[in-house]
Amino acid sequence: MVIVSVLISIFLLLPGVFSSSISTTGGINWWCNQTPYPDQCKYHMNRIPKLTSSISRQQFLTEAEETALQQVSSALQFINSLEPKVASNAERSAWSTCLVFYDLTVYRLNKTLDTTIASTPDDIQTWLSAAATNIRTCNDGFIDLNVTNNIYPLVISNNVTQLIDNCLAVNFVITQDKEDIIHEVFSMNISRKDASFLQRADCVVAQDGSGNYRTISEALAASAQRKGLQFVIYVKQGIYNEIVTVTQQNIVLIGDGIDKTIITGNKRVEDGLTLYACASFKVTGDGFKASFITFQNSAGDIGRAVAAASSADRSVFYYCAFEGYQDTLYVTAARQFYKNCQIHGTVDFIFGNAAAVIQDSTIYARKPKPEGGLVVAAQSRVHPHDNTGITIHKCILMRAPELKPFPQYKAFLGRPWKAYARTAYLRSSIDDLVDPAGWMTMGGDPPTIYQTVDYGEFQNYGPGASTKWRVKWSGYHVIRDLKTAAAYDVTNLINGQSWLPATGIPFDADV
Repeated sequence: MVIVSVLISIFLLLPGVFSSSISTTGGINWWCNQTPYPDQCKYHMNRIPKLTSSISRQQFLTEAEETALQQVSSALQFINSLEPKVASNAERSAWSTCLVFYDLTVYRLNKTLDTTIASTPDDIQTWLSAAATNIRTCNDGFIDLNVTNNIYPLVISNNVTQLIDNCLAVNFVITQDKEDIIHEVFSMNISRKDASFLQRADCVVAQDGSGNYRTISEALAASAQRKGLQFVIYVKQGIYNEIVTVTQQNIVLIGDGIDKTIITGNKRVEDGLTLYACASFKVTGDGFKASFITFQNSAGDIGRAVAAASSADRSVFYYCAFEGYQDTLYVTAARQFYKNCQIHGTVDFIFGNAAAVIQDSTIYARKPKPEGGLVVAAQSRVHPHDNTGITIHKCILMRAPELKPFPQYKAFLGRPWKAYARTAYLRSSIDDLVDPAGWMTMGGDPPTIYQTVDYGEFQNYGPGASTKWRVKWSGYHVIRDLKTAAAYDVTNLINGQSWLPATGIPFDADV
């Protein structure tokens, strides 16, 4: 979240943005004229029967969400019907990725409409933001693989992203007018150091046959027979060379330690796979937790190769390692928390449009290819109402051992993958490998992007932390007060105090 007072003052000056009064009522056309995409809004919502001439913001939001859900569901069916037209393996990867993310979007929009769960305005904003990000992830797959001449024009012929963006704009004002509700929930407090851990595991995975299953995928399939809310899988020491996809909710995956329990694969975009499809480990099931595991992509520094990709809301990674080169950790969407982790990479190796806080972790810049570079974060916030961003809090940014003999390589803290990219470094140790400018361009960016990005640094230290020679973009800020810095912390960026206590994982709620 950007500073609320600044955002509201900016948004009230823009066309297609809602006034801040939550009690306002009006007709469909009146509401639609305040959205970012009024024509799309009117086209669809004026076809809704029995709408009264005057409705509240909340009623309008509900109708807008239902409209978006209907259109996404129809688009999913249409995209599924395109299979006979798929012309290559690369296009099939992009098409398959679209099915995954459109289906996930249907799930997210259904959650926004579910009146049986005690969701807060911040929850709704997170799910709407994730829904819009999912559609863009689908589209990006075709572009990344350069397969845009066949079914791609048909895939993007709908206007579902605009409909979801309208919902984001409506709900954004609600998030400013209502306080989040903090729910008390039971904490399992799972720890590998707990002597009773093995008794609590629902199943054990071991390559030597000493457990219930030999592969993680088999254990995940068995979670369908769970008796409790969570399903705990203990993965014994070993190298698990399998592409793991977690679609089930509330899965707990616990290994024997970093560099002991390793999940690995060697797929890459250059093999004709989307960024999501090439990930060694993928998770979309909400409430996911992982501890004491290494997630690895062993393809090497020969292209874009993801070690782990997470779209799981309220997901936690604790004492985990992520090893790759370019595009190591794909924080795709929703709220995520990383604690005491290790992240290794070269270019854009922490990227995506989640609301992700990385805390008390070590970030290692690896030795790149001779012609390559080093960039830590490539956040991809697209819309000014997205409550997303990457926060690196109380971390250590340093050279990996193989890079230490090569002081000529310089790294950048981040670059904008999309127009409203948001990244903040708070109270972190920054090595002298960081270029004095700190931040770099993506290449081919319009000049306005350096006004719309939201990059900040607060009380960092170390030989690379000086802000004297940092970029002079209006979107870059040296943060000088706690109130401003707090916009990026666990409490505000991921609403962590409402759900992290239930995970049993330690966290610092504030800056």
